[in-house]
Amino acid sequence: MGEMEAELATRVCIVGGYVRDLVMGRTANSDVDVVVEKVSAELAASWLRRRWQRREPVVAFERYGTAQVSFLLSQGQRLTVEFVRARSEAYSRDSRKPTVRAGTMEEDAIRRDFTINTLLLDSTGMVIDPTGRGLDDIRSQRLRTPLDPLLTFDEDPLRMFRAARFASQLGFTPEPEVEAAMAQAAARIEIVSRERIRDELVKLLLGARPSLGLQLLLHTGLLAEAIPALALLSGVEQGGYHPDDVFDHTAMAVDLAPPQKLVRLAVLFHDVGKPQTAQTSPQGTTFLRHQQVGSEIAREVMSGLRFSGAEVEHVARLVELHMRPIQYRRDWADSAVRRLWHDAGPLVPQLLEVARADTLASTYPGTGELDELEGRMTTLAQEHPQGIRPPVGGNRLKAHFRLQDGPWIGRAQRLLMEAMVEGRLDLDDGNPEGAALRLLEQEPASWQPRRGEPGRSQEDGSGAPR
Repeated sequence: MGEMEAELATRVCIVGGYVRDLVMGRTANSDVDVVVEKVSAELAASWLRRRWQRREPVVAFERYGTAQVSFLLSQGQRLTVEFVRARSEAYSRDSRKPTVRAGTMEEDAIRRDFTINTLLLDSTGMVIDPTGRGLDDIRSQRLRTPLDPLLTFDEDPLRMFRAARFASQLGFTPEPEVEAAMAQAAARIEIVSRERIRDELVKLLLGARPSLGLQLLLHTGLLAEAIPALALLSGVEQGGYHPDDVFDHTAMAVDLAPPQKLVRLAVLFHDVGKPQTAQTSPQGTTFLRHQQVGSEIAREVMSGLRFSGAEVEHVARLVELHMRPIQYRRDWADSAVRRLWHDAGPLVPQLLEVARADTLASTYPGTGELDELEGRMTTLAQEHPQGIRPPVGGNRLKAHFRLQDGPWIGRAQRLLMEAMVEGRLDLDDGNPEGAALRLLEQEPASWQPRRGEPGRSQEDGSGAPR
């Protein structure tokens, strides 16, 4: 950094989360934020690229006064260095984009989100604390803003979500005035893009204690503003093995789930259908079909947050299926286990983790049944490494039954699939194809071509099997 300062005639410091984690003794983030004075961020990034003799392009964002360059390291890891010119910025009441002007290093520190992120690391390796409070706040594990919290959150409302994320990741507690400001400014979150909220939510969920962040979002009203379907879980009582309301149970289950993105998202949404399906009966409160309703809600919420289509469908499927492993009992027939294994497909490991977290967050005595179910499914996976597939393809079916292409092929293969799942099709007699064809010959009404449908017999148009 010293040579860089001399050549660019500017102050250069690493700032933000990298320095915070360094002070805390945590594994530093792979991304590094660098703040410079007097020169543009693009010029500083270009200098570093030349100095390191790299060809990676510099990506500049002129409106924000930032630039970044990303370097490929060993073993496929990537280091992103983002430069920002020391600045001051503010959002207008109706804008998602800030107005930016050049500033000093100290002004740049003051405009950051929390005092713990204002620390600077200069070219000599010295940590500078511009607010005089950052190091103390790290030691006391508290969240304070450099300026009045209302002003800090007004400039960028996503900072309120970051407070919840730091509660989850670091276990830090917001000061009372910070939490009060979050509640007062909660509605301001509407100007923040859904993608930015999504990214903060994922970081929160992957933290050490997501429940701390989720509870903070709930109590400040931010959850109701950003993801109202989740806020509705609060106050919905359950009974039985669930002494906590649905929200508290969900928050606890997320804590207990492994820190995998799909798993924790599925646990977050696993009971989101309960408020809409709650019914009171003499036997207590029931939530019939809450998993199907919850699956659709999860799909809608995640789509609104701009998750990828694959992530949306995977989480929705996990929510839809999450009760079935929990309902497993040791007297289940092999066919029932095969059906669940087949229905879950490649999501089996994640589904079992969701079920474990759900169970552990209740008073149900242990996960012994789930462990046994996993063992039975593991055996199935070893027996069918490519999954359960019909032993005869469409061309062979057409040749054997002397029929043309048509929807009947799909029906025939679904019949074979169902028979395999249910154990009605014996594939161990040395001739699985023959066994499949015999089954189809025995049950023609369920698959053969229908009147007016493509696929009638090549010889007489009857559609009857040989």
